[in-house]
Amino acid sequence: MLNLLVLPAFKEEEALPKTFAALDRHLPEGFELLVVNDGSPDRTGEVAEELAATFRLPTHVVHLPVNSGIGVAVQTGYRFAAERGCYRYVIQFDADGQHDPAALVPLVEACERHNLDLCIGSRFLDPTGTGFRSTFARRLGIRFFAGLIGLLSGVRVTDPTSGLRCAGPRAWSRFAEFYPEDYPEPESLFWCARNGLRVGEIPVTMAARQGGESSIRRLRTAYYVMKVTLSIVLDRLRRQEAQLA
Repeated sequence: MLNLLVLPAFKEEEALPKTFAALDRHLPEGFELLVVNDGSPDRTGEVAEELAATFRLPTHVVHLPVNSGIGVAVQTGYRFAAERGCYRYVIQFDADGQHDPAALVPLVEACERHNLDLCIGSRFLDPTGTGFRSTFARRLGIRFFAGLIGLLSGVRVTDPTSGLRCAGPRAWSRFAEFYPEDYPEPESLFWCARNGLRVGEIPVTMAARQGGESSIRRLRTAYYVMKVTLSIVLDRLRRQEAQLA
């Protein structure tokens, strides 16, 4: 079966060509790409269409009519996969140049080797220590969420906010039906852990953004922490879904 690489993109006209060039050097046959243009007011959609027309692997572009946020954009990819029904793994990959395409095949291989439902690319396991690890304030937030998820689920992770992740069928089929709209990575990870899905990590190297905008602005950091914490705590109170036990 094929694997689908989902690239949510908001105002990424500058970064997309560089990201596609890097993907071209590392992606083997068996992958398809989906760019989700999240209502970008710039030329992101046009650039994505131009790149899709010439890329050596099958590439699809979906245009959301308005900016809907990272959760909606990523869920659009999961729904696309569910509708087509021809994909084994769905991999989330930032369009802004932060993620290393060389990690994509190892992510899939880790899922296959360890029978994982969700494999995360962790910048904090990078043995070289040379990659970008975010700002000090965000690193504190990442450590907080890692501790919270470990405390409430018993599953230990180092990079719960990483947007580089590979989801297997049991995970992404559920994400196609329900996925958090705001800051979805820690919440979706906790849902997997709470329901007994197999979660793992591999080391990856990340770079600083090459363009575009982060979905988490400085003034919204406090809201982000409180909202995600509350969502995880409330999710912990729900019953485990029987079909996943």
